[in-house]
Amino acid sequence: MERRTVKDTICIEGFGIHTGKLSRIKIHPAMNDGGAILFVKNGVKIKASPENVVEVRYATVLGGEGERIRTVEHLMSALYGSGVTDAVIEVEGEEIPIMDGSSKEFLEKIEETGTEPLGKPRKVIKVIKPFRVEDNGGYVEVCPCDEGMVVECAISYDHPYLSYQSIEVSVDNGSYKREVAPARTYCFYEQIASLLRSGLGRGGNYRNVVVVGKEGILNGPPRFEDEPVRHKVLDLIGDFALAGYYFNGKVKAYRSGHSLHTKFVKEFLSSDAYEIL
Repeated sequence: MERRTVKDTICIEGFGIHTGKLSRIKIHPAMNDGGAILFVKNGVKIKASPENVVEVRYATVLGGEGERIRTVEHLMSALYGSGVTDAVIEVEGEEIPIMDGSSKEFLEKIEETGTEPLGKPRKVIKVIKPFRVEDNGGYVEVCPCDEGMVVECAISYDHPYLSYQSIEVSVDNGSYKREVAPARTYCFYEQIASLLRSGLGRGGNYRNVVVVGKEGILNGPPRFEDEPVRHKVLDLIGDFALAGYYFNGKVKAYRSGHSLHTKFVKEFLSSDAYEIL
């Protein structure tokens, strides 16, 4: 449970899922004493923190001093899943590249480069009693668990194909790489026109988005039969990672999203439902 950083700089280029614009990021090794992921854009430093979340509409957006970085959740999820606690992420553009719509390619880049320990203990947050936050028919709750981070997640829509999916995943022991990281983001076919009118989804395509129609997946077989709910777990891990702690507890989420994830983390960190190890 040591803090870790990447061994060398990782360069990644691609298009944003919402802006459709080209962006580049460089993940640099960090030797700071804060145990944090730090984004840098146009010289402005923005710490990965729930307090710096400025928008949660279809993505988690960080901001500070007039700068914004869209769609950080997939990268944050990959960093958490690979054990990287310290890094400086230089961003050129408006958004983190969407890659294939999952965390898989970020994780592969990190594994190719390798990580190394910093010789300092990782910050661990342990749930000591149940805590729950509800919003708009959904909820996120946590309870004590001695098995690291375990996520039990369910999604439910008024939709003939995707009325309900659920899964329980342990984030440790290689499960993240196998069971969570490859799951791509998803949308309903009926949403596409509205998203585009809102200026969102302009970088989406049949490679990086699972498109759900009334009778099933429209763009080929999914990577998992329950790929949408697995991606919801991926997003949740990325949003929880903003807290900067390794999480020791069981998370239960139902009909959650970036807004509820961020709200939960903020309220949980202000509660007495945990202890720092």
